[in-house]
Amino acid sequence: MHDHLTGRLGAAAGALLLLVMLAGCTSAGGTTGHARETSAADGSRPEGGDTTAAALTYGAGPVEDRSVTYQSDVVLVEGGAGAIRSASPDGLTWTIDGQAAGASDVEVGKVMYVTSRAVGRVVRIRPEGGDLAVTLAPVSLTEVLRDAHFHTDRKIDPSATLYQEVPDRPGAVSVPAGAARSAAPSASTAAFTARPAALTRNAGAVVSLGRPRFVSADADRLPPARENSVTWSHGGWEVQPESSPGELGLKIGHEAGDGLKAFIDFSLHTSDLRVRSDVSISNGRMGSGSTFVVEGVDGFSIDISSGAANGADDNKKIRVEVPVELTVPVLPGEPLMYSNTWKFVVGTALSGKNTTVTAGGTWRLDGPLGIVDGKLVTPRLTVVKPIMDSIGGVSVGVSGVAAAVEAKFQLGLGIPAAFAGPYAKFVMDTGVANGSALGSPLARCRSARLDAKAGAGFGLTVSSEVLKALRKLLPAGAKIETESESLKPYFSASQTLPNVPLCVGSS
Repeated sequence: MHDHLTGRLGAAAGALLLLVMLAGCTSAGGTTGHARETSAADGSRPEGGDTTAAALTYGAGPVEDRSVTYQSDVVLVEGGAGAIRSASPDGLTWTIDGQAAGASDVEVGKVMYVTSRAVGRVVRIRPEGGDLAVTLAPVSLTEVLRDAHFHTDRKIDPSATLYQEVPDRPGAVSVPAGAARSAAPSASTAAFTARPAALTRNAGAVVSLGRPRFVSADADRLPPARENSVTWSHGGWEVQPESSPGELGLKIGHEAGDGLKAFIDFSLHTSDLRVRSDVSISNGRMGSGSTFVVEGVDGFSIDISSGAANGADDNKKIRVEVPVELTVPVLPGEPLMYSNTWKFVVGTALSGKNTTVTAGGTWRLDGPLGIVDGKLVTPRLTVVKPIMDSIGGVSVGVSGVAAAVEAKFQLGLGIPAAFAGPYAKFVMDTGVANGSALGSPLARCRSARLDAKAGAGFGLTVSSEVLKALRKLLPAGAKIETESESLKPYFSASQTLPNVPLCVGSS
């Protein structure tokens, strides 16, 4: 299926983008560490940086420097990535060299800092011969740092990215309660106009789909970072992240033998992509005038192609926080990791046998996203190629597809499932509906909508699904302090055509 997936998605419609980008990092020291202005602003691979397989996978440790002061309960383990023997596939348990300087000071309740990917509050320690297997709970940036100042202005080169798998990432996959049948549209297109948003809501209980599968994943440990893309498979779905000059994207397809074929291709278009930050921490508190922005995201596009042999019986809904990160080699002396994580929700509402729905659109974004001097800034969104103009397909009943995607950019540290630090995020939520072919003598109704939101902050943010999964995996009583966040809408539009009572009448 992998060959067919990449062919179909590249040609017509293929997937939703999710990836995690960039790892800058740190190295070990005593009670003081370091935060320098980022060099290599052109995005090139760092001169003199640690490019060993361990450093590319685990990052580097905190460097001694008086410009950063750590909290009193932080234990710095020297040796950086070289002190890490392995990590569990969920990124929670880190086996470290028991003889490394600082390892003997690691205790339950303290914060262990080996590298920027292996930072957290210790909740369990298990001897492994001469090594220590240490299980970590998420921490906020200010639980690690008491005083620091981070200034970064770095170009991101998508062609220099590496792919990092996290096979058992907590909370990666769920299915909203309410079977696909409940997502099927009612008899009129008007009644379905507002339905795509409902399709993407994660309301109710979560249904387990079993363990996801990676083509190349090591089942027993966190696999090494690699230059080639990886394919993730789960419950009939396949996901393949991609990174190329001028574009970041993820192709998603469903083509199991149960009658549903769905391909969604979501892409961010970039030029001179860079991250800029000016973040200060004083006495364990984040500076109110801090800045963190993402620049150079010029727009996005989505292509949808879906079909069902058996109509409503084939409908599916799935929510995924894709457990693949895109990283870049660390810069020497860079203390924090930059991550770009993605998640998506897809719902199909196809009615009638041999139903098909196709659509595609392109939008332009102008301006940065994030926080500037403590205030949220959002890009201006304009339509380049209206998705309404492309809605097509054949159906004897009203049918549609809804997809929502979140792209989160963050500068921070912590375990893979829960980075802490300043972040900015895009949320794009779109849905299309195509009317019944049987109604075409009167009117063939079509509808589409797009909602765009933005969010930003400086704390530890994880979804409710990830939080529930972490609490099941970690010992009872493990403390996880998360930041509540709000999303600011900056674009919302919907349209139904033709503008006649049959299509736009009330449901």
